[in-house]
Parts: sequence; C-alpha cells; structure tokens
Amino acid sequence: MNFRNNRPMEEPEINFIPLIDLLLVILIFLMITTTYNKLNGFQVALPEANAPESSVATDDVMIAVKADNWLMNNEEVSAEQLQQRLAEYAKNMNENNWVIIAADGKVDYDKVMNTMEIANAAGINRITLQTQKPQEKQ
Repeated sequence: MNFRNNRPMEEPEINFIPLIDLLLVILIFLMITTTYNKLNGFQVALPEANAPESSVATDDVMIAVKADNWLMNNEEVSAEQLQQRLAEYAKNMNENNWVIIAADGKVDYDKVMNTMEIANAAGINRITLQTQKPQEKQ
C-alpha cells in the first residue's frame, strides 16, 4: 500500500503582503501624528534680572567680555593672560568668591562660552553671569 501521492510537496512560503500593508499603515499614522519643528533659527529671549542689585565683593573677579578683548577687573588682558591670572586666582579662592562674567550685547555667545571654559580649566567652578535690570517702560 502506497499512501503517498506522487505529487510533489509544495514548498511553504511566507506571504509578505499583509506585513507590508501593516507597515504602510503604521508609516502613514506616524507621518500624520508627528510634529516637525524648524530648528534652523529662532529668537531667544535672554533673561533679565528681577532681583535687587547685589554688591560685588572685593575678592570677586569681574571679567568683561568684549568683541575684541577681555577686561579683568578693568584691566585689558589677552586669552593667555586671562588663563594665567585665573589660575593664580583659583589658588587663593575660597568658597565665597565668584568669577562674574559680563558680556557686551554684541559679543558672540561662543566667546562667552570660551571665557567660561577658560575659567573652568583654571580650576574655578563658581562662575556667574551678570545681567542687567529690565528697562522701565514709559
């Protein structure tokens, strides 16, 4: 008795059409529900201080960042001199001393960040940025 057919066995196959349909539906759903933000450029409202003015301690260092140079305690310095003086200051610094960075409004943000990196490389971790009071509306 021969119970086998002489027909060749069909090779099993995976049907990808339902999988493609499902992925297409998911893709359309994600495209519709996703929000796109244009990050090429945007306006930044920089903070203004509302707190009362505090006095600068005599041991604090004031660094004014200008477009072409730095002023450290009202004395013009180069980047190398700034790093050397901040390294000296860091040796004698206590927990109440601060490095205050004040930047001109026309200075690139990159230069302010470089100033903070110079201070951080000198071993100073108490850095603050100076802001100005908001203008009175008339």
